[in-house]
Amino acid sequence: MLISYMHTALVARQRFSRNAKLNFIIYLLYSSCVILAIHGVVLEVLLPDRPGLILLSRWYLTTDFWFFFPIVAAYILFVHRFPKWVLLDWQSFGRVTIHLPESKPQLDRHPAPLLLEIGTGTCENQDVREHATDQLEKSPRQLSWDNVQTTEMDLSSLTKAESQATLLSLWERDRDRLALMVYLLRKWEGEGLIDSNTIKCLHAVIIYKEQRTADVYMHDGKFCRIDVTTKELQENPWLVKIRARVYVNMLYFRVPVNLPNKLELNAEIKEKLERWLPEDKLKRLITPSRDLSKNLKDFWGILKSLDETKLEEEFNLA
Repeated sequence: MLISYMHTALVARQRFSRNAKLNFIIYLLYSSCVILAIHGVVLEVLLPDRPGLILLSRWYLTTDFWFFFPIVAAYILFVHRFPKWVLLDWQSFGRVTIHLPESKPQLDRHPAPLLLEIGTGTCENQDVREHATDQLEKSPRQLSWDNVQTTEMDLSSLTKAESQATLLSLWERDRDRLALMVYLLRKWEGEGLIDSNTIKCLHAVIIYKEQRTADVYMHDGKFCRIDVTTKELQENPWLVKIRARVYVNMLYFRVPVNLPNKLELNAEIKEKLERWLPEDKLKRLITPSRDLSKNLKDFWGILKSLDETKLEEEFNLA
């Protein structure tokens, strides 16, 4: 649990630096020293008759030390490589789930709920969606320790045209990018690649620009390469440049209200991209550089005037 906590504090939260390698070195040294210090104290308590520091004695360093430290070092590296597979997760002990009672009884049918993830602390939407729409039935909301609110919006009682109209109105009225995301993904469902020659801007989540082409990580977990110029990327207002070669589609990202320069990818999209982008690589890609973080502020400034049809523009496959 202690190693897991230190990894979260030093690497995931970048407590001392934004440099991933430096964070890893600090985590490695800090974890090793703390664990060895605790281990040394335990030895001194259990073996009080031994003179001097047992942990630094020759007889211990040449014998039992090699049964202990390699296992500790291996687990420290394991936690860094696979943070979700820790033996004991300290975060789970502080996680609380609260279920609010439903105001409407369940109907005798099997709905197909549409799972949406809504951030309660985003820069563009700080109020609770109090007027979300009378036509939508909402199931219990789950409030977790990290202040992320998940709501299931049941659209099964509406026709596709009605539900699409509802989602589009949420975007037009409240600039709700989440509703726009669902609206467009349903609109173009099953048409990720058109004639195998182009993809829509909508389907691109992260774009890594190369010299003549660009690598694209798509919303459905697929990867492709497009033939595009820097000028074409810059002309689309939904694509925000956050690093020297990295552009992100802001349809899929939110920004915590207390961390205006940090991007968080939609959870469902993130899960689909895990094949190509492990958590550490994804974090490096979507962490805005200091000199380009102003581009995020510029995006919030034009949000009310954004044209959703720009997301339907197409890029040629390379």
